[in-house]
Amino acid sequence: MKAELSRSAFATWHRRVLVILFWLAVWEIAYLLIDRDIYFPSPVSVVMTFFRILAEKNTWIIVGLSTYRTLFAIVASAVLGVVIGIVCGLRRTMYDFVNPLMVILKSTPVVSVIIISIIWFRSTDVPIFSGFLMCFPIVFTGTVAGVRSADPKLIEMCRFYGVGRVEMLKSLYFPSAKPYINASVISIVGICWKAVAAAEVLSMPRLSIGANLYFAKTSLDPALLFAWTAIIILLSFVFETIYAKVSGYDKTFGHQ
Repeated sequence: MKAELSRSAFATWHRRVLVILFWLAVWEIAYLLIDRDIYFPSPVSVVMTFFRILAEKNTWIIVGLSTYRTLFAIVASAVLGVVIGIVCGLRRTMYDFVNPLMVILKSTPVVSVIIISIIWFRSTDVPIFSGFLMCFPIVFTGTVAGVRSADPKLIEMCRFYGVGRVEMLKSLYFPSAKPYINASVISIVGICWKAVAAAEVLSMPRLSIGANLYFAKTSLDPALLFAWTAIIILLSFVFETIYAKVSGYDKTFGHQ
């Protein structure tokens, strides 16, 4: 049994390595065809720049602060989205009042949110607020859908036997909503990193990944731009993987 699991794990990692090598080869071919470093850097130059900035002491402070802003926005949007989503999923009247706001938030361009946030908040708070507004409606919508997916027959049976509301919430509604909540949280991780990075580019907090992206653009250094982008992608992947492991959610197929 252990041998079979080991072979399966090896095959999975072998396949992933081959996929990565394939796309690196595509990247290198594109670089050779374009043949303009200022437009499209080579994989080698990006990797070298990536490790160079990781060796700098300030990089870890920058990554830590941007991670804090992103985590704050993710946790706030997840907690409030789940709580308000459960209430609105159970109470149609509450949903009718809250849903128009969710529609507005989901339809508002992220740039508009960031610019308004710059007027209202300090530069260090703009990324948090922008990330929250982009992610909160997603968790809310997923939670409402999950609560409403509860089996009507089980709901009727609970009411017939006089099961309390708290027990129904704990044993019926929340288990029904859990897959939807997990899928929503997994999806907002990447969205939040993008929203926070975009907000940092425009609001320019001194120590932030977004400020370094802007510096790379103004200094016409695409390798540096790609390297900082790679850091964002890696952080997003790590966060998604950790949450999937903790929650037992299968990112590939969306199973619990």
